[in-house]
Amino acid sequence: MIEVRTPSRLHFGLLAFDRAQPRQFGGVGLMIRRPDTIVRLSASDAFTGEGRMNDRAVAFAQRFLEKAAERGIGRDLNGVHVQVLRIPRPHTGLGTGTQLGLAVARGLAKLLDIPDMSLAKLAHLVGRGQRSAIGAHGFIHGGFIVEGGKRDRADLSPMLLRLDFPEAWRVVLIRPHQLEGLCGEREQAAFDTVITIPRDTTAELCRLVLLGLAPAVIEHDIDAFGEALFTMQQLVGQCFAASQGGIYADPLLEKIVTHLRDGGVAGVGQSSWGPSLYAVVADQTQAEQVADDLRETFGFTGQEILITEADNDGGAACEVAVDTEGTALPVTEKNS
Repeated sequence: MIEVRTPSRLHFGLLAFDRAQPRQFGGVGLMIRRPDTIVRLSASDAFTGEGRMNDRAVAFAQRFLEKAAERGIGRDLNGVHVQVLRIPRPHTGLGTGTQLGLAVARGLAKLLDIPDMSLAKLAHLVGRGQRSAIGAHGFIHGGFIVEGGKRDRADLSPMLLRLDFPEAWRVVLIRPHQLEGLCGEREQAAFDTVITIPRDTTAELCRLVLLGLAPAVIEHDIDAFGEALFTMQQLVGQCFAASQGGIYADPLLEKIVTHLRDGGVAGVGQSSWGPSLYAVVADQTQAEQVADDLRETFGFTGQEILITEADNDGGAACEVAVDTEGTALPVTEKNS
């Protein structure tokens, strides 16, 4: 058996969408330690699964093995049993599908004794990285990531910048249980309604990343980071307002953002299509104060509010071999 853990992805914003230009998408985001995904894979005579989203995990496994067989990669494997031990609720803007697909791919590569399979090949074999590549690069590297967009839909966008996120900073994650973000055909239809992101908007977004977010991360300047992040979110939200009904995916989310900003939290935004919101704050004490305030003001309960921190390691840092009795063996560190 092989066990693979991966963090979740926050998507801070898309940088470009203009069909007249050769390079599309690009973006910036952050890997966070919780909520995480853990999958366990074992060789089998059939394709079976258990746990939340196990049907999708099995589909990833089937695709991987079919594509691998076409290329003559690895040894024969008739089937696989996939246990999804832990995974966030899907379609909430946390990149759950990509993390699940890559965890399955990484585990199968291990089972098939395929050494040093590249990230691009892992992503291709399970059909991920079609637009954003933040979650894909974050699976391997963790941290704060800027990726440079795609020239060819078959290619994985290149990672331009990767930084360790300040260890003291915390992310308050807000996930209203009654809301769900766009995905699949609905997501594609939303992109189809966006004619372009204007070139001057792309220029401003790039300026905010390179002269705002990135130096603020390096200098541990939470105020500069927060203001640049909020400004970026407003610009991106305006570009996709026709697709999601406003700058944010639901009026409730806009109320939460306004409340947080009025309370002095600068770095607030929506991850991808939402509905997950995030508030980036200076430390654990402030995070707990913000979380308590949100629970009291909006009545959030349970996992609707979660305090987490950046994951600067990535999913590939935690591959755990498991023996036939299901007992976890010592962790094998992977930092490729």
